[in-house]
Amino acid sequence: MVEKASLAQLKSLKWGRIFNMFYVEPVVFMLIFSHMLSGTIMRNQLIYQTCTVTFRYNETDCKLLDSKNASTEIQAIETELQSYVANMFLIRTLFESIVPAICGLFIGSWSDHYGRKPLLIVSMIGFSASSVISSTICWMSSYYMVNPWWYTLAAVPHSLLGGMCVFSVAASCFISDTSDIKTRPYRMMFMELVMFVALTSGSLLSSFVYAATSAAFVQSLSCSMLVLTTLFLIFYLPESLNMRQDDEDVPEKQKDAAVTITISDQQLNVSEKADKPPEKPQDQGESEPGLFSLKHVKDMFSTCFKRRENNAHTIIWLVTLAGCVTIFVGDGVMTVMYLYVRQQFHLTVREYTIFETVSQSVPLIGVLLGFLIFKKIFGLSVVALALLSDISEILSSLAKGFAFLPWHLYLSVVLGVFRSIQGPMCRTIISNIVPASDTGKLFAIGNIVQSVAPFVAAPLYTAIYKGSLASNPGGFNFLSAALNMISFILIGCVLRIKFKHRKFYAEMLK
Repeated sequence: MVEKASLAQLKSLKWGRIFNMFYVEPVVFMLIFSHMLSGTIMRNQLIYQTCTVTFRYNETDCKLLDSKNASTEIQAIETELQSYVANMFLIRTLFESIVPAICGLFIGSWSDHYGRKPLLIVSMIGFSASSVISSTICWMSSYYMVNPWWYTLAAVPHSLLGGMCVFSVAASCFISDTSDIKTRPYRMMFMELVMFVALTSGSLLSSFVYAATSAAFVQSLSCSMLVLTTLFLIFYLPESLNMRQDDEDVPEKQKDAAVTITISDQQLNVSEKADKPPEKPQDQGESEPGLFSLKHVKDMFSTCFKRRENNAHTIIWLVTLAGCVTIFVGDGVMTVMYLYVRQQFHLTVREYTIFETVSQSVPLIGVLLGFLIFKKIFGLSVVALALLSDISEILSSLAKGFAFLPWHLYLSVVLGVFRSIQGPMCRTIISNIVPASDTGKLFAIGNIVQSVAPFVAAPLYTAIYKGSLASNPGGFNFLSAALNMISFILIGCVLRIKFKHRKFYAEMLK
């Protein structure tokens, strides 16, 4: 029996499974790369169309807005446009958050019930449709005077289909499904590396493609990438929901007499379980929840508030809140960062995309140093790495707040070298201390806050930016530093609980 069980395990290690594990990473890469390729160009296009259509300045002056040595008159026009465009960015950010905030209440149970693949497909269809609308409007603006507010219409498809809230939960669960406690931190960090490569390459190439073509072409190129990625999801991505079960590779016909294999001190204990009545079909027939059933919401909150041994439930909430603070800061900064850099340092599109590339590349080095060196050589735990990330983020925000020369921006990037470690470490902590059936619901909590955060973060950061526009446009960075300090305190509490229950968390939070 032992020989047969071992042989079955060896046969179950299919090479295709290894490649299936990494199917979601190319999807994440293409999504982020396409957004970065067109993001800055479309923001610049929005400012240009606001200048020509809304404020009716001549095209010659509006083109000079993207100039390093702009005259005092052009700078005055830029300042006038900034307040109006900031409101436009704010409205779009809020609009993109309404439906995803509602979806966040159900997304965890949807993911655990219906699988990861359907959610990935639905969200990518939304991104593709939004990109098609943006491309159409951008091409029309080449021939007609199109009001820039029409670009807000492009937010409708991906907002109605859940947007990044649905996509990020499904992608995180996919990685959790296809990894174990030992490999999961590496998978999370690998995902972070994929994101950084997409961010840096997309940002770096965008200005060069824009200089050689046009804003409409750049947006169309981004659109085509999203459409191809959606087709890849539909036809090639496997479902990962049941990949973490012990009998995941055993054919359905052989599951009538399930064999449970436990390994302890190099011994195999094989026990056959008696057949049980088919309870699943009965449960599904009796109380199959609808798509927007409140049962999904109840399941999510009951999972999140479930009491767990050794204060595991407290760790879950501390880590979730710390991640939510980071998301809040990111949403707020994203709303005004491009406007701040243009106003304070008068960077051109090319200069801004280079800075953006550097600001994404340096944390990539930090991820490698922080994880491969500090963890593997110095033995820092995932909690300690999360604390290191918060310290780095605080220093970076303070440097941006005091910056008044362009090189100060790059100094802030260097100080924030470890800022991107926290995200994958927080997801690793949660994945390691809860069963696979609960990961979707717990990841959903963070994404609910991610969807709701712009309702507070975007208006708050916009108000601070507009209020300090004349004196210190970078004043919002001090708020970011204060919020990151709160995140640091929350993760510090996690470290305290880990020390209190050192034996229990020795392997889980290693």
